[in-house]
Amino acid sequence: MQNSVSMFLVLCLLLAPSPSFAKSGTPFNPITDIHWSEIDFSIEGVCFCPRPPPVFMETGIIVSYWEPFLLLDTSSIAFYSAMLGSSVGGTLTDELGGKNKSSDAVDIANESTFAQSHAFLLPLMAGICDRNDYGTWWSEYDPMWQNDELAALLTPDVSLFANKAMVMGCMADATAANAGWPLDAMPWCVGSGGSVYPMTGHVDNDNIVQANATAAYRMLYKLNRIGMICDPFPLCGCVQTPVWIKSHYKMNVARPDIRDVYPIGRATSTYDSGLNPPYIGAQGSNDEFLWVVYRMQRCCTCCE
Repeated sequence: MQNSVSMFLVLCLLLAPSPSFAKSGTPFNPITDIHWSEIDFSIEGVCFCPRPPPVFMETGIIVSYWEPFLLLDTSSIAFYSAMLGSSVGGTLTDELGGKNKSSDAVDIANESTFAQSHAFLLPLMAGICDRNDYGTWWSEYDPMWQNDELAALLTPDVSLFANKAMVMGCMADATAANAGWPLDAMPWCVGSGGSVYPMTGHVDNDNIVQANATAAYRMLYKLNRIGMICDPFPLCGCVQTPVWIKSHYKMNVARPDIRDVYPIGRATSTYDSGLNPPYIGAQGSNDEFLWVVYRMQRCCTCCE
């Protein structure tokens, strides 16, 4: 009888919701967690917009700036959000949670990390240039994020890049990203993060910070691919880019601590010192990351 009670209590513990189980953090604060100095607002010149008679033409100015427009969680626990600083669900036995196979393990050939990802589009600077992308995305509800084979349905182009030559070519992109900016001509590469494929949370890297950065890059590309976000660099409008333009984005990590802004693909070793200590960082639990994404905006102010 006593053994049955003990087993029942253990089962209840395993199955009970655990939103606060050792994971918590400071919720995102747009005032303190965005590098506002990176916006770099500038006026490039004068532009003209055609209008019906009797006006015929309206004059505007060309402005450009880096817009902090997107927050990306990459999480080791399903439904935990570093942006919120709390969980909205999940259990200790949740199979959707993250995994990390360390190089200390016997199976060195399968070193890998898996992370869920959440996207939150911000309307902070929506009134200056046009944009038509708002909403959220939770990978826990996305079967393609969980399964590499299913992800190929969204990315049939992976067959062009799933070979050693294309993967080795990413070394050039890594060199460029660490020296300045990534190579837009190599959209299948994410610099020191390796390949953008498969477009899932499975990353063949046991370095937790680098693997989570790669997962964030993949989610950013996925949002481009599915049309949830657009590229507002043209003077008028916001263009869908199922093949992303990497140099139009940069980002910084804000949880478990805040670091400086860097381009897509730069090695995390340039900023990860002390970022992800055991148990908890300066702003939140370890292994739970929040990334602030900035994109280049460029528009004519008289565009409709």
